[in-house]
Amino acid sequence: MKYLKIKPYTLLIGVMFMLPACSVFQTKQVVDPNLPSQASVVTNATAVQINELGIGLESSMRSGMFSFRVTTGSIGREAYDLSSVETTYTTELLGTTNGGLSATTGFNASYDNFSATRREAALFMAAANNSSALNETQRNSIRGFCNTIEAWSMLFNLEMQYQNGIRITFTDLNSPGDMLNPGPFVSYTAALTEIKRLLDLGATQLAIGGTTFAFPMTTGWAGFSTPATFATFNRGIAAEVAMYQSDWNGVLTALNAAAPFFSLTAPLSTGPVFTFSTVSGDITNPMYQLKNTISAPLVAQNLFITEAEAGDTRVTSKVALRTTPRSYNGIVGNYDVFMYPTNTSSISIMRNEELVLMYAEAQIQLGQLGQGAAALDVVRTASGLQPLAIAKPAVLGNQAALITEMLNQRRYSLFFEGHRWFDMRRYNLLNTLPNDLPTAKVYVQMIRPFAEVQWDLKHPQ
Repeated sequence: MKYLKIKPYTLLIGVMFMLPACSVFQTKQVVDPNLPSQASVVTNATAVQINELGIGLESSMRSGMFSFRVTTGSIGREAYDLSSVETTYTTELLGTTNGGLSATTGFNASYDNFSATRREAALFMAAANNSSALNETQRNSIRGFCNTIEAWSMLFNLEMQYQNGIRITFTDLNSPGDMLNPGPFVSYTAALTEIKRLLDLGATQLAIGGTTFAFPMTTGWAGFSTPATFATFNRGIAAEVAMYQSDWNGVLTALNAAAPFFSLTAPLSTGPVFTFSTVSGDITNPMYQLKNTISAPLVAQNLFITEAEAGDTRVTSKVALRTTPRSYNGIVGNYDVFMYPTNTSSISIMRNEELVLMYAEAQIQLGQLGQGAAALDVVRTASGLQPLAIAKPAVLGNQAALITEMLNQRRYSLFFEGHRWFDMRRYNLLNTLPNDLPTAKVYVQMIRPFAEVQWDLKHPQ
């Protein structure tokens, strides 16, 4: 099934206002005489409203993908948006402007999107908790789903904000004025701990959530559309959180619980996806672009091609040679980013390939070099490359060399999906990323959103 057009009351929490006195968790209460109020949905949602809230949350997850990937991909020097209309893609975003990111930068757009998704998850869970249309088993399945999506959304924002931290609390949806009472910012470490807690709680709730969800799951969740199978996606995110915590045993524990999603023998492409369509009320793939476009092409950083191993099929599946190089503001792009052949092509949310690479990293970090190398070979051979014993025998048994190889495999497998910048930061290698402009610099993190700064100035905690 495709995403449905959701009635406005299901989306109230997604309306974001970048005003000086407004937090990104604040929403504007709009009264529509023809539709139920938010209060009525939260206090006793009907079965139809539960369905709409579920579909609305699934749809909301797709918001922010373009901003997130272009921002992280540019800072991580994977690709550039050579727009001739919006020059900040090649100035402010690449660190060539005096002072770096502006206080009101537009490159925090995904922060608003993921905050809205997080809020929508909270609304859905509140509605489920108080709905007489559901039994307790069904409520648990929705709680597990919502806690997973809330944690997923928080992790996106946290990795962008890094040491700025994020807000991890806001008051209960049933409390008057709660939209105006977000909690304080907490540290990166504290936020990861809270995200892990939500994921663990979600996994527990999914385990007692019965055999089916009480709302429709879109076709992109095929294979992950029941509480039990969705729980493997939850554990995949938990493995990623453990990776950011450098908890390597935690990574392996989460991956074991993610089976059969995680598998060294299953297709690497296995995983949930975002779907798109041209149906009225739905959206098309925001990352799609025509080849050789001129006005605002996304072009690969040239080293992605020139530094690739010969025969690596990930290169030809992710970029396409332009008929004429695109040159703008001192950057020359010879290859278009071309990961999605049509405007309705799906976008991976998480796939087995990423899980296998996390498994390899954890094994290498724990000194299990043979197991780590074997996992890297799973990815290498699937990409048309020879096993390490043939192609790079010198790296075997060398932990440092295998870490370098692991990062390189992540570079090509997860190209322009929002990982490279964070990977290089995790290993203190940001200074090794290329700068195509002499005055460019690589940011460590995004600036805190202007609305959040203004909120705290006017409402100190």
